[in-house]
Amino acid sequence: MESEDAISPVVGVMLMLVVTIIIAAVVSAFAGGLAENTEKTPQAAIDVKISTMGGGMGGAEANAEFKLLSGDAIPTKDLAIVTYYTNSTGYTYRHEQTATSEMTSLYSFGDYPARVPYLNDMRYGYAGGDGGGGNPAVDFGGFTWKVGDVMCTNGNAGTADLLGINDGAGGFAADADFGAGDVVDVKILHIPSGKYIYDQEVVVI
Repeated sequence: MESEDAISPVVGVMLMLVVTIIIAAVVSAFAGGLAENTEKTPQAAIDVKISTMGGGMGGAEANAEFKLLSGDAIPTKDLAIVTYYTNSTGYTYRHEQTATSEMTSLYSFGDYPARVPYLNDMRYGYAGGDGGGGNPAVDFGGFTWKVGDVMCTNGNAGTADLLGINDGAGGFAADADFGAGDVVDVKILHIPSGKYIYDQEVVVI
């Protein structure tokens, strides 16, 4: 009887160990599956500049420029550009630009729609296309951003739309008082991975 009493606790401990190992294996397999399903975040060195091309909005033209200095090629349909701009009264404009955002009429002399920031590459022609027919090859969301490529807004209308302060008339809202010296918080989100590949405060020049 003494021998049987000694064996019983040992068997119980071994059974608990086996159950623990099985549970650990299941949890590990589940976690591994989640890791495999998580989209890899692209590696990217990015330079962002925002200017008023003259230091004020009285007749000057604003421009935002995004250059991929190094890293992975990134489909722009996978990106969202999030901006925060606070005017002199303390009001903050927040805007998120994606591949499904509205198009911008770039020029006052005709309807030349493009989704900013568009690819600034003359191999694909002018943004908006000849005759204002649109050019999906350069619209944000319609191309893959590669090393050396520059995306831009190239004017008041495009820059205002990117910042979410367009007054609907192809320029800056009267209460935006946007100009040199202002600060724009710019974030570029890689949507599939949910990670930011750029997050900086940019001083307008």
